[in-house]
Amino acid sequence: MHSMYLSSNDLSRLKGVRLCQALMDHKVFEPVGPKLFKNERELEFEDTSNSLYRFLDSHISPLLLKRKEYIENLSPEEILELKAKKLSRLDKWLCAAIECLEYFPDQLIVMVGQQLFQISNEPSHLNMHKKTLFDVIAKYYNQVRDPLFNNHDLDIHSGIVELIENGKIAQALEASQLYLRLLVPNIREELRRLLMFMVVASEPEGYTLQKQFDNRSVVIKIFTKAILQNKGLSKTQTELLIQLLMKNHTELFKTPLILLELIGKKLTSLLEGQDPDASSGFTFCQRLTPEEFEDQKQQTRHHLQELIQEMDSNPTISLKQKKKLFKEFQKHHSVALL
Repeated sequence: MHSMYLSSNDLSRLKGVRLCQALMDHKVFEPVGPKLFKNERELEFEDTSNSLYRFLDSHISPLLLKRKEYIENLSPEEILELKAKKLSRLDKWLCAAIECLEYFPDQLIVMVGQQLFQISNEPSHLNMHKKTLFDVIAKYYNQVRDPLFNNHDLDIHSGIVELIENGKIAQALEASQLYLRLLVPNIREELRRLLMFMVVASEPEGYTLQKQFDNRSVVIKIFTKAILQNKGLSKTQTELLIQLLMKNHTELFKTPLILLELIGKKLTSLLEGQDPDASSGFTFCQRLTPEEFEDQKQQTRHHLQELIQEMDSNPTISLKQKKKLFKEFQKHHSVALL
């Protein structure tokens, strides 16, 4: 009785039971056998291997009964193998879409199920299933909602974009990996599923989302705000970050090597009886000798004095502007004026 699209293990068992109960309440299917004589109010979907259901206005085929007996006689290992084969035959586009549904409200999942049940499972109707799923997912993520990237971390987002613009892609990926470790686990998992769907849906040879635009442009336009809403970034910069996330979606959720190495060192120090907090493992500044510090101080002072002289002799700067700049120097770099 399961739909070929909503029966995969991608949906949690609890949500699957709720969906089946809702469909049964809406007279999509009913219990077979003695259950039919129960009061309708008592009908409850039973999540067991001994329960059999049928769609209304349809008849149980003897082949289905034989298939049920065959499955009940399989070992757990054979059942898992059978499920794996079924899932592998399922279109990867549909698999990615179904994964996204896990984080949708129950009522929305029921609505999707009802819509899909009304569409034939014939291969020729595959695109109708995809259109239904894409429209629902797009509508859900275009609601007014908080983005998956926390708005309190705008400086981090800007820093990652700066790395991308400077061609430091490896560092940008590593920074993104570290940042994702800060997200709440369920948000991180929802982001992973959404990015997977975006990548699959953006493939040029896949289902055409809109005839006027290529799939990648449509996907980025529709789902960007669901991930990131940083007013400090331009549209181009935001797209750069989204493209980085999509391109590296398989590596993005792995723990960075530098973090694994640091954890390994901490564990080793614990096993050796050392204080793991003696060294943070990170260096945020370069240690200088007193001589090096004094040399840098003198160099900075010298260059500031040169800058003041050039400004004073520059005829293009008005006297009023020069006085203003001198006051700024006096306020922030008074040593350079001595």
